[in-house]
Amino acid sequence: MFNSVNPILLVVDVQEAIDSYESTERNNPDAEENMSRLIGGWRAKNLPVIHVRHSSKYENSPYHKSSSGFAFKRIVKPAPGESVVTKSENCAFIGTNLESAIRSLGATEIVICGVLINNSIDATIRVAAGLGFSVFLPQDATAAYGMKGLNGKFYPADDVFWLYLSNLAGEYCHVVTTDHALSPSPELKSLT
Repeated sequence: MFNSVNPILLVVDVQEAIDSYESTERNNPDAEENMSRLIGGWRAKNLPVIHVRHSSKYENSPYHKSSSGFAFKRIVKPAPGESVVTKSENCAFIGTNLESAIRSLGATEIVICGVLINNSIDATIRVAAGLGFSVFLPQDATAAYGMKGLNGKFYPADDVFWLYLSNLAGEYCHVVTTDHALSPSPELKSLT
C-alpha cells in the first residue's frame, strides 16, 4: 500500500479531554482501539510514530495543560523515545516543528489517526496534503460528535463523520481502514 519504507504514523489529540464532550453522541466507539492497533503495528515494524497533543490557550478548556484532560489516553500513550509534538492550533503543523520532524525522517507518506475528524484531523490532513505529503486516513481510527448547525438543525455524529470523510477523500487523502493500513499487501487500494 505504501510507496516508502518508513510511513509516519501521526496520532492526533487522543487525550482524556475528548471525553469531556460526551453530552452528545459520538460515532466509532472503537476508534481508540483501532488507533492502538495502528501504534502496535508501527512499533512492531520499528516505524516512526509521532504523537500530537493539543495545549489550549484557554485555562477553562479541558485541553489546557493545567487540566487532567491534557493527559494522553492510556490506550495510546507514547512509548519512551517516541516523538511528542504539542500544538495550540487546530492544525498540527501550525506553530510546531512537525513538518521538519517528518522531513528529517525522509518520510513522504503519513497515516493520520485521532480526533476529531471535523476539527484537528481535517485541518492537519489538508495542510499535510498541501505540503506534498501522501496522506492516508484509516476511517475507523477517527471519530466525530454530533453537532448543531448554524441553521439550527442537529446533525448526528455519523452524518458529520461521513460528510467530512467524503470531503477529504481523494483530493486530500486516501481513505482506508485500520486493517488496510496494517496489511503488508502492496496491492491494497484506498477506499476512494
